[in-house]
Amino acid sequence: MAVRTIPRRSTYTGFRAYIKAVGTGERGRRALTREEAHDATRMILSGEATEVQAAAFLTAMRIKGENPEELAGMAQAMRDSATRLTARTDRTLVACAGGYDGCVDAPSLSVAVGIVAAAAGAGVVIHCGTTLGPKYGVTPADVLGSLGGPGRPTAAESEAMLERTGVTVVQVADLLDGWAAMAAVRDEVGLRSPLHSAEKLVDWFGADRFVVGYAHSQYAARLCGALDLLGAERSYAVRGPEGSDVMRPGRPSAHLNGEKMELPESVGDTLKPAPGADTAAALTRAVLDGTADRIVSSTVTLSAGLRLHACGVVPTVLRGVSACRAAIADGRAQATLDGLVG
Repeated sequence: MAVRTIPRRSTYTGFRAYIKAVGTGERGRRALTREEAHDATRMILSGEATEVQAAAFLTAMRIKGENPEELAGMAQAMRDSATRLTARTDRTLVACAGGYDGCVDAPSLSVAVGIVAAAAGAGVVIHCGTTLGPKYGVTPADVLGSLGGPGRPTAAESEAMLERTGVTVVQVADLLDGWAAMAAVRDEVGLRSPLHSAEKLVDWFGADRFVVGYAHSQYAARLCGALDLLGAERSYAVRGPEGSDVMRPGRPSAHLNGEKMELPESVGDTLKPAPGADTAAALTRAVLDGTADRIVSSTVTLSAGLRLHACGVVPTVLRGVSACRAAIADGRAQATLDGLVG
């Protein structure tokens, strides 16, 4: 009798093993360990994984969904690939980022918020990428360029801005090895992936406090959980317009270390659409010279007050709002903008 040979199951090694782990289907897939997520992201950033493999992995992760351990591993790989930035400052720093794909219709107010918070004593590091899908919206670097500053700041320019004013913009495309190539793959795939969340968790300038934006409710716990695993001193997850790191007016929502914060509400307030970097720059100037409308001004001061709280400058967010209003009224915020773009 002929002996039947049973085909041996395929055993994948290297990056293909990570694709298999997360992409085998609902019954066969599993979460990666923090170490595995770190290694997979390292391989993507270094080019060790091919573009096809990276695309397959990111798509599978999008379908599976990520947990805090996976996000922490991915973020740590990005931290390991990032250029080390330093600045002579005694300020406590908070790293701030919304979705790197920017704002399309909502006004991009992150730079305005950072300027006001810095004028009141916080150290604010705003980071973003180049124009990125799926939204291809306005980034903080675009707004900085429209204000007269560098639209693609170098490492030296980011360091100098922080030293001069207490606020800076980091544009990561040239400062995080492999990010630009990875962004091109993400654009071609056309879907958000866990890397869109992980890149917001990089500790530029060694910051150990974070304000990160999100769009979907389940991400507050994931982002704060990942930052806790990464050793953050304080982590704030903000549900901002279009996933930005600026709180929504009307019913602002933010979590501190995973716990929902009590914040003042003004039911019915909404930000009007204000697309474009030049429009955002004009709104920024209006906030600083006191001519912005009530909703834009209160949105900026509340979000800036949160950054003061993150840095330990004030005991409550409301005290931070008062400090920010004072910094606008006495001209410190305008002086901070002048120093930022000068």
